[in-house]
Amino acid sequence: MSKRYIYKKKRYIFLAHLVDFLGFMLYRPFSFLRKQPQGAAIKKILVIELAHIGDVLAITPALNVLRKKFPESSITVAVAPWAKDILSGNPDVNEILVYGTPWFERSKKPVFSTKEAKDFIKLLKSREFDMAIDLRGDIRNIFFMKLGGAKKRIGYSFSGAGFLLTDIVAFDVEKRQDKHQVEHNINFVLSIKEGNACEPVNPSLKLFLSKEDSDYADNMFKSENIEAGDFLIAVHPGAGTATKRWMPERFSSLIEEILKRYKAKILLVGGKGEADLLKLPGIDKNLINLTGKTNIKQLAAILHRCNLFIGGDSGVMHVAEAQNIPVIAIWGGQNKPGHWKPLSEGAVVIHKEVSCGPCGLIECKTLKCLGAIAVEDVLKVVDEHVRSLPGHKDLIK
Repeated sequence: MSKRYIYKKKRYIFLAHLVDFLGFMLYRPFSFLRKQPQGAAIKKILVIELAHIGDVLAITPALNVLRKKFPESSITVAVAPWAKDILSGNPDVNEILVYGTPWFERSKKPVFSTKEAKDFIKLLKSREFDMAIDLRGDIRNIFFMKLGGAKKRIGYSFSGAGFLLTDIVAFDVEKRQDKHQVEHNINFVLSIKEGNACEPVNPSLKLFLSKEDSDYADNMFKSENIEAGDFLIAVHPGAGTATKRWMPERFSSLIEEILKRYKAKILLVGGKGEADLLKLPGIDKNLINLTGKTNIKQLAAILHRCNLFIGGDSGVMHVAEAQNIPVIAIWGGQNKPGHWKPLSEGAVVIHKEVSCGPCGLIECKTLKCLGAIAVEDVLKVVDEHVRSLPGHKDLIK
């Protein structure tokens, strides 16, 4: 028997079964009385993705499909405050709503506010959405879509509360990580019966930069004496969870070795909270620390001009991917690489199989998966990349 729910803990599976049983018994029998908008009547569409930066970037190809299916409709996307800038300037999005979800908050101790949740629901109601979709399969998003008054609600049912959906998208929970998340998102939108018929789109992530973002990068480069011909390698040692972070001392050794081998400048990038991840001995004019000095779009403008990105499975990695620069991703065992790997041209994932992966853990005492990746493993890929470039001999010391 295939799994119905995504949960691993028995108590969550039991609760999901209980909620769905009661919901389908008490609510679903009357759902046929509620009229749903069809086709041309769908003028206002809500997409909910309240998770992290990488998750929001991963829905951008699907938003492009949604725009093609409903070219005359207004598309609103609800995101968390830390991901708002990801969608600014995106031509497929008409409006961005913001709600800070405590269950995805990483920078501080999460606190749920009933008032903020009510205000968000009130905001959704005021828009009078004809259709709402949840690409994540999150029971909380399903309740937001229902309480927010969306007439047509489309989503997965693997977290429970499927009785509140008007359209349930089929999904094989056991094979979730066998496809890339971007592909899941695109297929979800293609499965919507209403709207224009569409073909699959380019799965490349989309992040649109403004002139102000580019100007910021220009000024930053000038202030750091970075010239147009410099070979730039961006390194991001951080990640959203400990199980995705390669050992700091190995990042330090990697940086030192790269500076010994190549005529390159290394840009250390990341958020404010990641400024103290690495303790690099000495000062090198070719190591430039930009950690905490940019917002997401400014960082994207800087990464756009880099020749290579090295980092773990993180939102910053996906920002680099969206700039279509070569990415070397140092991958642990929290999830299968194929589920979230970078799709940019020339991307390489360094991953070692371990018996305990994929584990889905946020914390791990052993980190055998990342511990199995040596500095030499990464240097080998860096060397292969450099040697594949025209005029590579000029880059080697």
